Amino acid sequence: MPSSRTSDTGTAPASAGLRLRHFLERFFQLRQHGDDAVFLARLQRLRATQRQRLADTHADLLADQQLQPALTFLLDDVYGGQDLLPVATEIRRALPKALKLLPDRVMATSALALEAAILTQELDEALVQTLGPRLDQPLDPAGYADGYRDLGDDGARRQQITLVAELGPRLDRYIRSRTLQTTFRLVRKPAHAAGFSNLYDFIDRSFRVMKPVPSVTALLERVAAREDAIMTRLFARHPFPFKDIP
Repeated sequence: MPSSRTSDTGTAPASAGLRLRHFLERFFQLRQHGDDAVFLARLQRLRATQRQRLADTHADLLADQQLQPALTFLLDDVYGGQDLLPVATEIRRALPKALKLLPDRVMATSALALEAAILTQELDEALVQTLGPRLDQPLDPAGYADGYRDLGDDGARRQQITLVAELGPRLDRYIRSRTLQTTFRLVRKPAHAAGFSNLYDFIDRSFRVMKPVPSVTALLERVAAREDAIMTRLFARHPFPFKDIP
């Protein structure tokens, strides 16, 4: 599964643009954009199962009113890739304008979030292919664990977890920078006029829900550590891989 990494030392607009184009190419190659009704139904069932599992694993964090909006956004929009198609379509069409209007760091962070979301969707589709007809019925934890191990590719899984964790420092740096926030707010109307309102609103929503979190870095590192522990248990054939995760 291809992936690309950047350091957090500042990504130039051209680099952010190249990364975004690369991930968009991967996104539009996904099977979910086709008309295979059986595959789409199975994919939907898998995503519902995984969403519930994630909610159960991180129930204590979701119960914290200060963290709940941020974690819900992470699970649904970044980790789950919910409603990514309008944003991706818009980036494909208006990327040059977006790169000119939006701050460099914002675009670099957007590229990282997009990579995490698309890698997740690639892994979901591969897992649907692995599970096949087993997804025509409700999927129990044992069946999910078997499919996860059958698919393998723990390197891509670890990359997925790493990408989520790497978003933390970038988001903390932005939401605590008045200069970046002011610049971003000033380009709201030009961004909407230029035809990438979905992209702008997606980024804006992510910053707003993360701002009340005392440390986004600490939150995402905690989520990543739990997911890494679960993955390690799954591949080690732990009898209860999803239970009692600290």
